[in-house]
Amino acid sequence: MAMGSTETINMTAKMLNDIIQAVEDYWAKAHANAEELENTVTGLIQSDFQGAEADGFKAFYDKTFTSEEGLNKGIENLLNTIKQMAEETLKAIPGANGVDDQLGEGNNQ
Repeated sequence: MAMGSTETINMTAKMLNDIIQAVEDYWAKAHANAEELENTVTGLIQSDFQGAEADGFKAFYDKTFTSEEGLNKGIENLLNTIKQMAEETLKAIPGANGVDDQLGEGNNQ
């Protein structure tokens, strides 16, 4: 939330922990959905869908979803980046001890 004319963003440890938890929850759901899709595609190809069309479909699926450039990897990278940003920001917030000691040191010079 913007505060005053400086457009400062105030974030609490709870907000950051909520972000981390939301990313972890989303990743778990996305991973479960990706596994379900993989099982469906594998089952489809093994059962009734064979030949050049099946091979082409599997190649498309692998390229689109499971390759290093695929959607699954892109989602994983995005979520990891968001989580890392929240974790690093959380580290910058003074803990239960209150104000950062360096602030006091700077004021005493």
